[in-house]
Amino acid sequence: MTTSRFKVSIDIEANAAYIAMSDEPVASTKHVTDVVLVDLDAMNVVVGIEVLRIDGEIPFQRLIDEFHVHSKDVELLRLLRPNVGAAFSLHHGTDGVAAPARSGVLVSTK
Repeated sequence: MTTSRFKVSIDIEANAAYIAMSDEPVASTKHVTDVVLVDLDAMNVVVGIEVLRIDGEIPFQRLIDEFHVHSKDVELLRLLRPNVGAAFSLHHGTDGVAAPARSGVLVSTK
């Protein structure tokens, strides 16, 4: 079953992030750029995007053009442009890292 919200997990120590777009199992992973990998389900629908550098540019239009992205998810993807680091104001606090959630996007950090 596809979720209606993204979950963005940010690992500050690794300087990486994962954008979970669905709870479907991953059937394959495609390298899109040196810093972006896309997880696909059995029907080649994007279920997640792994970003190996938080400040790495995510080729959103390429993801939309080359992979199947649900139309409801396109607007949520646009919230994360040009990259995960720019989309959220990341700062260290007493509880780790704070990142305000965007509408429709859940954020977790470690």
